[in-house]
Amino acid sequence: MFDNVTTNIATMGGNFGPTASSVSKSEAQEQKDQFLKLLTFQLRAQNPLKPYDNQEFATQLAQFSQLEQLSDIKGVLEEQSEVNMTLSRVMSNSALPGMLGKYAKAYTTNVNYDGDQSVSLGFDMDMDATEAKATIYDDKGRIVRTMELSGSNLRIGEHTIQWDGKDDNGNTLDEGNYSFFVDFKNANGSEQQASTFTYGKIEAVRFKNNGTVLIVDGLEIPIGDVTDIRSES
Repeated sequence: MFDNVTTNIATMGGNFGPTASSVSKSEAQEQKDQFLKLLTFQLRAQNPLKPYDNQEFATQLAQFSQLEQLSDIKGVLEEQSEVNMTLSRVMSNSALPGMLGKYAKAYTTNVNYDGDQSVSLGFDMDMDATEAKATIYDDKGRIVRTMELSGSNLRIGEHTIQWDGKDDNGNTLDEGNYSFFVDFKNANGSEQQASTFTYGKIEAVRFKNNGTVLIVDGLEIPIGDVTDIRSES
């Protein structure tokens, strides 16, 4: 029986270090309590004529001490991380109102059409193209407009084209949310897809449960998707 207890303690001691960073405070406390109970039982059960190996005993105590230190460090780091996140959120939210009226660029496939004004569609190609087209979809995933691109819009770099809000038959579409994609072929005939973005005026800032969003030309843009903010268009 004594040998079994020794094996259990050695196994438990070996597991403390690697798991300390992934267990919760309650789990760590439970493991410490189990370790102390086994250690106490081991001391009571040892053979007086053959005392427990001092070196192995010291090793187990060192492992137990390491667990406590790691648990304490983990707790301090978690608290510090929460404080830093709160401070960062407060500072960011305080600065956001100053962005109203400025112009933001954000990578997205979504655009908002107000039923009247034309919409700017931005895309970024990482190489020259031999042919390209922009395809616009409605909120049900149906293709409503296909626009063939030419000239300078086939060059590497950022481009902006205007969509007049009409479908392929020349009919003006209803206001609402749409999406667009730009596909092109390079000199080798390989088909590629350009990165698409929207660029518009920041109309409002909304603080939502899942994060802060900017309202850019009627479209909700997560603050993390914004890559550029300028004072002029």
